[in-house]
Amino acid sequence: MNIHEYQAKELLAKFGVAVPAGHAALSVDEAVEAAKKLPGPIWVVKAQIHAGGRGKGKFKELPADAKGGVRLSKSVEEVRANAQDMLGNTLVTIQTGEAGKQVNRLYVTDGADIKSEYYLSMLVDRKTGRIAMIVSTEGGMDIEQVAHDTPEKIRTIVIDPAEGFQPHHGRAVAFALKLKGDLNKQAVKLAEQLYNAFIATDMSMLEVNPLVETTDGKLLVLDAKVSFDSNALYRRPEILALRDETEEDPAEI
Repeated sequence: MNIHEYQAKELLAKFGVAVPAGHAALSVDEAVEAAKKLPGPIWVVKAQIHAGGRGKGKFKELPADAKGGVRLSKSVEEVRANAQDMLGNTLVTIQTGEAGKQVNRLYVTDGADIKSEYYLSMLVDRKTGRIAMIVSTEGGMDIEQVAHDTPEKIRTIVIDPAEGFQPHHGRAVAFALKLKGDLNKQAVKLAEQLYNAFIATDMSMLEVNPLVETTDGKLLVLDAKVSFDSNALYRRPEILALRDETEEDPAEI
């Protein structure tokens, strides 16, 4: 089962993960109110569909030169205009196929001053039962493309759940991302928080792309994609609640 980005970030925040402040919106007016709750002066309006490549996607109903499903807004008026463009329209991305997906929900977040972008994901190795944490300095890109073009820029750290997350795992993540000083310490802490969230909620996949370093020296999860083991639905009522909320969007069922 997949959940929306805003749900993934709310879940990760419960484990201490640093994410930008944001609010979900089902209407243009709700998007405007969401923006007013945030400090600004820059907001990001994000289409909430179960597919990657939203920023580079195109809306069927809009002109070919219209922006995609992730848009910077420099005023509340721009938030309103972007929300009007997205809600109810069909977003086509590299992962949706030509049919695209209708946008019924938005996520309005604080903007971030980005210095660098990184990639981090976690998967369950079904053969060994271990957790693979995959990291790369090439954030913001399709990891398959990175693996094809520059495989040396991808590092995999394997964690045995019986042993649990250890300090050397965190250090390996920070080393792979070439982070030093306080950023190194932040990466070690973040890797453990993400691992704890992954294990505690029975995730089958967690992808953070991008993980960013801000200009003021903070690591921030700018985008997150989460999938759950189907068995977790029966063990964890809180995960069922996320599914029920997701299924309020008719086009997402």
